[in-house]
Amino acid sequence: MKKVIITSPNLDPNYNVSGVSAVTGFIIRNNPDYKYQHFELGKIDGQKRGLTWFLKNIKVWCLWFWLMVWSRKVLIHFNIALNMRSVIRDIPLVLVAQFLNKKIIIHLHGGEYLEKTQTPKWAAFLIRTSLSGKKPKIVLSHLEKELVINRFHARNVHVVSNCIDLNEAAAFNGIKNWDLPLNILFIGRIDRNKGLDYIYQGFSILKEKENTNFRFIMAGSGPDKEEFVNKFTNLLGPSFEYKGVITGQDKTDLLKNCNLFLLPSLYEGLPISLLENMSFGNVPVVTNVGSVGSVVTDGKNGIIVSIGSAEEIAKAIETLSTDTNILQQMSANARKHIFKHFNPQDYIKKLNSIYYQVANRKEISDVHIKGFITSNRQVQV
Repeated sequence: MKKVIITSPNLDPNYNVSGVSAVTGFIIRNNPDYKYQHFELGKIDGQKRGLTWFLKNIKVWCLWFWLMVWSRKVLIHFNIALNMRSVIRDIPLVLVAQFLNKKIIIHLHGGEYLEKTQTPKWAAFLIRTSLSGKKPKIVLSHLEKELVINRFHARNVHVVSNCIDLNEAAAFNGIKNWDLPLNILFIGRIDRNKGLDYIYQGFSILKEKENTNFRFIMAGSGPDKEEFVNKFTNLLGPSFEYKGVITGQDKTDLLKNCNLFLLPSLYEGLPISLLENMSFGNVPVVTNVGSVGSVVTDGKNGIIVSIGSAEEIAKAIETLSTDTNILQQMSANARKHIFKHFNPQDYIKKLNSIYYQVANRKEISDVHIKGFITSNRQVQV
């Protein structure tokens, strides 16, 4: 069986809540044509940066060099977010693999350097160097493809939107309780870059109006967990519940029982939590960052708010809570969009077509990849 070394943070959500890890886990579970070896990068949630963390990174770099020297006939699938920490930690590993002439795929997952018009010169240099050459680069949307080509001069760039397992969502009948109070959900990495300050401010506006009946549920973990659990508890009292990290049937039940999903992030790739919530009919209230706009159409299957606008978040929640007809229609549209455009089998076939070009050191176009998928399609979700 063909072997792939794939990089990402820890795959266990109990230790690390990460969209990149979720994508990596999905690929490993759903691609039986390849044998994957996971190479862990990054710290787990709650681990402090200090001497121990620094020495661990040195150890990781040494282990990577040894692995590259001794690995034969293997593909390297790098998962990288274009932010400062990932550039410092991950790109040296890419450069080592390039120097040793390994067969590489670079899978980009958004990040502030992709969206910001100004990137530090040192970071831009490292990114351009790592993205040089014919090796395939995977991005999450056509917008990201345009950005990575224009800003970092990348070539051989392919769009492969993130995907999710749909079995549990397909088994769900789509029937929800639309009576008040509405259940509003935030699930994923609890980091203020996800817009949690603006969610808090939006709820403060709604509390002052006292005309919107809702419950807020937060699940997940991250560096700002304690701060925001305390803030929402003090603001909302019994109308707030923190679930912690949830998986399996508990997560499925939670997605079934909610109505709205909040993710007003400052920057993103294509959030797995967004796709999961929409597949269960939870209407997204999100910012148009990263590749979010390739999935959410404002007023049709969700609501797009401006970055940093607590007022727009409050207005969106108020509107949806007072007009359940609109809410239910957006919910149905959200489900339909995910099942129409996010086929797990097509995702794996497209990925394998890119693996094929790497293994054979060929550069192929998206048209050829689309033909590969069509000619090999067997199962529809």
